[in-house]
Amino acid sequence: MTKVRKTWPALALALAVGVAGCGQPVTNTPTGSSGGRDVLYFSDSAAGLPVMYVGEEYTADLSVSGGAGPYSLKVAGGKLPPGIRLSGQKLTGTPTATGSYQFSLEVTDSTLSTRSKEYTLNVNTLPPLALVPTLPTGEIRGETRIPLMITAPRTVRAAQLSWELPAGTSVTRVQASEQNSVMFWQQTGQVLTLDMGFKTIPRTGVRVALITVKPDKDKAALLNTTKLGYEARDGTGKLLISRTMAGVVRTSDTATRDGDQDGATSGSPEKATETLPAQTPVQSPAENSAQNPVQSPANPVPTPPAGSSGGDEKPTPPKLPGGGEPGAYLNLGAPL
Repeated sequence: MTKVRKTWPALALALAVGVAGCGQPVTNTPTGSSGGRDVLYFSDSAAGLPVMYVGEEYTADLSVSGGAGPYSLKVAGGKLPPGIRLSGQKLTGTPTATGSYQFSLEVTDSTLSTRSKEYTLNVNTLPPLALVPTLPTGEIRGETRIPLMITAPRTVRAAQLSWELPAGTSVTRVQASEQNSVMFWQQTGQVLTLDMGFKTIPRTGVRVALITVKPDKDKAALLNTTKLGYEARDGTGKLLISRTMAGVVRTSDTATRDGDQDGATSGSPEKATETLPAQTPVQSPAENSAQNPVQSPANPVPTPPAGSSGGDEKPTPPKLPGGGEPGAYLNLGAPL
C-alpha cells in the first residue's frame, strides 16, 4: 500500500506532461515561441514612405519581418492614391491627383498569420527641376568640394550647368556620381560649364556631381549662386527646364517654337503681298499680251459706233472736226 501511494503522484505528473505535449500553437498569435519565429510585423522606416508628386514615377518598398515567408500583401481598407497600385511588396505607379490618402495594408505569411498597418500618403505638386550647389556658409581659403544636387528630376537624362565663380577662383576637379555615364567640364574665364548624361534617372535630392574649387593663393573667396544657369532634357531631347544665368526660366521649348509658328502665321501679310491680284499680270507678260482686248479698253473704243455718247467725254474727240488724232487734239487744250 505504501508503494501505491508513492507511485501515484509520479504517474499523475507524467500524465499531465503528456497532455500538455499534445497541444498546438494558436494561429495568428503574435508570438512564435513553439517554432522560434519572430512576430510578424511591418518593418518600414520610421520616417515613413517617401512623398509622392503628381506626374512623377513612384516606387516604394514595403518591408515585412518576422513570421514565416513568403509573404502576401493586400489593401485591407481605405484608398490608394489615383495612379498607384500594390504590386508584391511595392507601391508603384504615377500619381495623378494631389491630396492626402489613408489606407491600410494587410500582410499574411505562410502560416496564415496576419498583420495590418495603416498608412497616410501625401501627393504634392511637383516642384521645379533644379540643379543646386550646396555652398559652405563662409569664405573658403583652400580646395573645397561643392556637392551639386538635383531636385524633382522628372525624366531627366541630360543636363548642363553654367556657374560664374568669384574672381580668382578656379575649378581643379569634377567628379561624377554613379548615375552619370558621361561628364565633360571646362572653365572659361570665371564661368564653369558642366555637361552631364545620366544612365538612369536620378532620385530627387541626390548628388549628381562633386565640384572641387580653389581660390588664388593667400586669398579667400565667398561662393554664391548669383549667376547660375542650367538646362535639363529628357531622353528624347525635350526641354524640361531652362534657367539662364540672368534668372530667366523656361519650362518647355515646344511652347516657344509654337509661338514662333504663330508669329509666322500672324505675320503672313508678307505672303499676302505675293499673291495680290495686281502682281499677277506683271509676273506673266505673255498672258497680258494675250488678254490685251480685255485689259485695254482704248482699242475697242474707236472702232465701235462713231456717235457713241457714253458718259466718258474722252472717246468722243476723234469725231470732232479737225481730223486730228485724239492725242494731238487733247494736247492742244481745245475745249470739247
